[in-house]
Amino acid sequence: MYLIAGSTGTLGTAIANELSSSNSVHLIGRDESKLSEQSKAIGCEYTVLDLNNTPEPREFAKILDNDIEVKGLVNCIGSVLIKPLHGTSIEEFNNVITTNLFSSYFLLASFARRMKNGSALFFSSVAGTRGLSNHEAISAAKSGIEGFVRSSAATYAKDNLRINCIAPSIMDSNMSQKLLSSEAAIEISKNMHPISKIGDVNDILPVVKWLFSDESKWVTGQTIHVDGGMSTVKPR
Repeated sequence: MYLIAGSTGTLGTAIANELSSSNSVHLIGRDESKLSEQSKAIGCEYTVLDLNNTPEPREFAKILDNDIEVKGLVNCIGSVLIKPLHGTSIEEFNNVITTNLFSSYFLLASFARRMKNGSALFFSSVAGTRGLSNHEAISAAKSGIEGFVRSSAATYAKDNLRINCIAPSIMDSNMSQKLLSSEAAIEISKNMHPISKIGDVNDILPVVKWLFSDESKWVTGQTIHVDGGMSTVKPR
């Protein structure tokens, strides 16, 4: 069984479609109507999750019968907030941390002990590594995810549970619509990257598939940047 949280977003949908073609999947999200439609399309079950009113992880883990083997977990729940720190309210900051970092804690805490020989995957951002103006809240959340991944990978290595992180740059997705709302904005975003393009799900899916496969069986605690070189390369 593969658990896909945030499955109705652009990336989550692509991952759900890919994994469900040859595996059992269970969808997790907040929009029941979208989850219901998606689950019917790919033939699986789903659970509605409210991050502001979560049960104890041991209770949430009961969404699956104890005899079901959890082979993989991927958390696509996320948000973007582009604001300077002095213009960010406490509520906005807390929402970013809850949506991105707390969701990762909650999901892994719920299922880690049931994932021996499994693989868990989380999503950071180029903002977790590179200092970008007006990204303070999202940078704090994504940097937290990267530290969380390294430490949890150490904790659960004894169970051969591999825990890794993918850090994209800006992608063509529902979350980035406001940032890519005009041709001028798209060109500016492209030109920020050494490889001048906007990312899409086809850039991410091969890495997801690899991290869930036996080909990556000696890979854990890593943040893999899929960002057109933005995190490490300075173009001419």
